Amino acid sequence: MDSASATWSLVDAVAPLIAAFGDRLRLWRDGEIACWGYDGMTVAVRRRLDGALDAAFLDRPCLDAVAGEPAAAAYRRLGAVPYAMSPVGAERIVADMTAFFEGVREPRFIFVSACALPRAS
Repeated sequence: MDSASATWSLVDAVAPLIAAFGDRLRLWRDGEIACWGYDGMTVAVRRRLDGALDAAFLDRPCLDAVAGEPAAAAYRRLGAVPYAMSPVGAERIVADMTAFFEGVREPRFIFVSACALPRAS
C-alpha cells in the first residue's frame, strides 16, 4: 500500500453523499452488511474476503402485482464491480450511490431481480 492510499479517509470520501442528501441519508448495519438509505431506496454494501466491496442497489419497495407481496427491484452496477477499498473505489461507489438515489437506473445499472421483503408484523 502506498502512502497516498494509506492516508485516505472514508469519511472524506463519503462527504459528497452526505452533502447531497443530508439528514435524509441513513446508515445502518445488518450483520456484515452496511446499508445506506435515502427516500425508501437502499444500497447494501458487503466487504468481500479479498477486501473489495460488493454493492446491491435496491429501489423503493412496492407491491408485487403477481405475488401480492412487498418487493423491491434489485440492481447492480453495470461493468467494473467490485469496488476497491481505495480512494478511487470510494469515489466510484459514492458516485454510484448518488446517481442511484437521484433516480438513475439503466444504462448505469442493470436490473438483477425483484427481492421479496418481509411483511410487517
